[in-house]
Amino acid sequence: MKIVQSNARIRALINKALAKEGNIVLKRVESSIRRQVVEVVRRSMVASPEINSLSGGTLSLDFGLTEDPAIDIINSVVASVRVSVSKIISSRGNFKGGIKITVQPSAFSNLLSLAVAKQAIEGGELPWLKWLLTSGDSIIIADFDVKYAAGAGRTGGARMSKGGAFKVNPLFSGTVEDNFVTRAIAPNIKEISRIVRKELS
Repeated sequence: MKIVQSNARIRALINKALAKEGNIVLKRVESSIRRQVVEVVRRSMVASPEINSLSGGTLSLDFGLTEDPAIDIINSVVASVRVSVSKIISSRGNFKGGIKITVQPSAFSNLLSLAVAKQAIEGGELPWLKWLLTSGDSIIIADFDVKYAAGAGRTGGARMSKGGAFKVNPLFSGTVEDNFVTRAIAPNIKEISRIVRKELS
């Protein structure tokens, strides 16, 4: 038996076959991976301290919210989950391609466009969700602060009073890079990686 093709040509053919098989596997597991990642994201958001505080807790009082925004926020983050497959190709002995998972656009357009992202007040609106996501510990309203009192304000639990300065509660405040969405998802990166590895094994 005589091999008439070069070693390089044989490697190229093997790599091409491996890439083809890899693409078949990726397409087969794409929907399963997304379904599992969605559940991880939903679970992490439901457990978020900020989400719970927005549902009748301190943040709800601080922002004077007249409705619970939690479900809309959770559903919006969950709906942002994307699992995209890049076709695997073999080039010069290397493989390129695979699976890319993204959660939550960094500009927060999906969240800030929600009807619940702003609280209607006399003469305008409060962009409270933008404050929570991006304002950090900076002062938002000078010379006014929240005073808690039963029966007070829109919520029946607090009102804005002259004196002091209003900013997002530092226990919950966030910036573009570090906010309640990123804090909820970050601890679950390893679990998401395990899901991908298991589906590809």
